[in-house]
Amino acid sequence: MIETSTSRDYEAIADLNVVAYTEFASYLPSGAWETMQKNLRNIKERAEVAEFIIYRSGNDIIGSVAYCPAGKGDPAIFKPDIASILLLAVHPQHRGRGIAKALTLECIAKAKNDKASSIGLFTSELMQSAQRLYQSLGFQQESELPKRHNIRYFRFILPLASDGVIS
Repeated sequence: MIETSTSRDYEAIADLNVVAYTEFASYLPSGAWETMQKNLRNIKERAEVAEFIIYRSGNDIIGSVAYCPAGKGDPAIFKPDIASILLLAVHPQHRGRGIAKALTLECIAKAKNDKASSIGLFTSELMQSAQRLYQSLGFQQESELPKRHNIRYFRFILPLASDGVIS
């Protein structure tokens, strides 16, 4: 079940993020995983500009994503008229069930409702399955971003028509 998180969910979201992104730890240089974990756990601060959407199974949060309305995203990555998706995470035991797609579609619907011109996200060269998902939904790789921890990152954009229909 998809729902909007509350502050009571932040710790569980942080834990889920770490579990979901642990598979990339071995690709990072020494010390970088520790830094990345701090960013993955920084839910309270991110929730000041983004809305966390969660996917629950029973009482457990097995998927989450942050939706950032246009104008609230990182200005170094997203123009003011672009909404953004951050920290999409699905517990490894629950992957392959459409949870990531459902959470991404929820963000797209919110961006359309907010009348954003586009919705964007960034992802790394390590996240091939995520890139396939985004491309299947119409996102296009728009540019390469500066490397982080010697890993390539890319910005993906999905244009939205002014009437809320994907263009």
